[in-house]
Amino acid sequence: MENTSTEAVRERRRHPRTYLHMQINCIRLDPNGTNMLDQMDMFDISRSGIGAASRRSYHPGQRLVVRLPLSRANGDRHMYARVVRCRPAREEGYEVGLAFEAAAGGETIDYRMVA
Repeated sequence: MENTSTEAVRERRRHPRTYLHMQINCIRLDPNGTNMLDQMDMFDISRSGIGAASRRSYHPGQRLVVRLPLSRANGDRHMYARVVRCRPAREEGYEVGLAFEAAAGGETIDYRMVA
């Protein structure tokens, strides 16, 4: 029998998650797509990605630009992200896992600065 406990899931993560609920905006980078602007409800964040809820489905590998509101002193941060999973949520909508794509020079997000 496979261990599906929270501990087993936590071990697979590269970076620890911080639970943070906020609405985020994103741009879908589908060249032929419509409704390119979208909103998600972020529920956790780490140095490597975001867990969020969406009313729309996404497909693995799909690319987005995510706008993260930082503190007032630091403004907003726009990060490229890739969908790593999308599955139906328990109630309605979808649970989406996003992985940040490294910027030139290996830049990452300091999630502690997110407002």
